[in-house]
Amino acid sequence: MDLRIHHDPAVSTPAARMLFLCAACLLLLGMAAVGSLAFGEFDLPLDAVPHVLWDSDDSDAAFVVRELRLPRLLTGLLAGGALGMAGAITQSITRNPLGEPSLMGVTAGAAFAIVACMAFFSLPTATMLACGTVGGIFAALLTFSIGLRMRMQPLNLTLIGMSVNLFFAAAITLLLVSSHVEANGIYYWLTGSLAGRSWQHVHLLWPWVAAGLGLGIAFARVLDLLALDDDLLASLGLRVLRWRLLLGLIAVLLTAATVAATGPLAFVGLVAPHIVRFCLHRPGGEAPHRYLLPLSALTGAALIGGADLLAKRQEIPVGILCVLLGGPLLVHLVRKQGD
Repeated sequence: MDLRIHHDPAVSTPAARMLFLCAACLLLLGMAAVGSLAFGEFDLPLDAVPHVLWDSDDSDAAFVVRELRLPRLLTGLLAGGALGMAGAITQSITRNPLGEPSLMGVTAGAAFAIVACMAFFSLPTATMLACGTVGGIFAALLTFSIGLRMRMQPLNLTLIGMSVNLFFAAAITLLLVSSHVEANGIYYWLTGSLAGRSWQHVHLLWPWVAAGLGLGIAFARVLDLLALDDDLLASLGLRVLRWRLLLGLIAVLLTAATVAATGPLAFVGLVAPHIVRFCLHRPGGEAPHRYLLPLSALTGAALIGGADLLAKRQEIPVGILCVLLGGPLLVHLVRKQGD
């Protein structure tokens, strides 16, 4: 009698793995949402959360859930979705599997603008977010302006972006050392945090994220083509330079708005696309971007949601937890891909 276990090929098809990944992300999102709304400085019963959300009462529990915990949750999910897609786009246009949004200088540029505002001005939240977004866009434009002289070659774009990012990171350190301000709050923001996020952050962030997600998915086919050799694409009539610049700007907008709202959240934009690629691995080919981009956004949102739930329980910034969890997870994925 043959007692060997025969695996059903259907469960290992790309479609089955995609459904499994969607189900896992939605489950994590659901757990993170319920946990984030129910748990905090004072806990609520899980079955009380729906009533607090939908009933029109003015209780303390309703205020805490609607005005404090729900905006924090939505800001985190928007940030995770934006960074997940921005990471996938960055890896594609730079052809660098270790690419993430910070490679274009946008993360440090946005952070520098916010830190400068914190150090020298007392500005409203909306103005601070606008300054951070402009700072990120300026840093990315600096990267692209230098990269245009080298025809936006993926390797050169990566090296230029790293240099611009390091420049603004050094400028942040110099600013903090030379300015006579209380730096504890600034250092806390630089670790990446969702604490204190309000509906104002949600309202200012979601239009950028929605526009970036929509544009990214609309141009998914072009990202598939950019995986080919530049000379071949040019012979086919595709304007590689223009498309690489446009898609890079989409990733910049997603990242700049997110960093302005939450501070730098490391590893999300790097790890989320790798999780999707690992789950959708196709022998001899890359996962189509029409699947890769939305699934990277969903995975990024699930990662931030789960990490923030743990961060709230441990009372640490979510950015630190993203680094502590993202590093080992990335190493594990790389080892599994090498097996």
